[in-house]
Amino acid sequence: MLVGAKSTKDLILRLIKTSGRLSIIEIASELGITEMAVRRHIQILEKDSYIESVILRQTKGRPSKLYQLTKKGEDLFPKKYKQLSVELLKELKSMGQESLITELFTRRKNRLVQQYEIQTSEKTFEEKLEILTEIQSMEGFMPEIRKEKGQIHLKEYNCPYIETAAEFKQICKSEKEFIKDFLDTQEVEIKSCMAAGDGCCHYIINQD
Repeated sequence: MLVGAKSTKDLILRLIKTSGRLSIIEIASELGITEMAVRRHIQILEKDSYIESVILRQTKGRPSKLYQLTKKGEDLFPKKYKQLSVELLKELKSMGQESLITELFTRRKNRLVQQYEIQTSEKTFEEKLEILTEIQSMEGFMPEIRKEKGQIHLKEYNCPYIETAAEFKQICKSEKEFIKDFLDTQEVEIKSCMAAGDGCCHYIINQD
């Protein structure tokens, strides 16, 4: 099953990935299809172990049945676990070389910014933002841009490095600095982080 495809099952998986736990009614409403059609697809996805149901008990009314991705379902989305690189980072950490790890990620960030300089030179901020969204999408971050009260909210619903980032916080800082340098702006704030257990990586960007 390919998440990039446009089948209803893939759309349901993507919707649950970006929204979190959802009921059949919510899925039907978001996709504009009948609840019966959603139930049919849900049964197949649950049988194939891509999703699982959880019961949400409320203080009033009947408990709600919600659906979330399983580990197998999460694995359908891009992940870039490179075991050798992770092991090397762990070795450096055990040797007390935290500063060297930080420098490695800083160098990587600088290299990426330089790599895209040809695409971004003489571009407006809005054009750079569009290019950044395309890059992050190709890298599997599932980005979403929203503008609110003079600020730009960048939400990324998938982290290709989440298991590594959970142990090496330098990755998250490096991603933040990459966004800041790529857009040539002075202020980028991390509002939430998947490596910290949040539902998405949420960056607030102030345009200079």
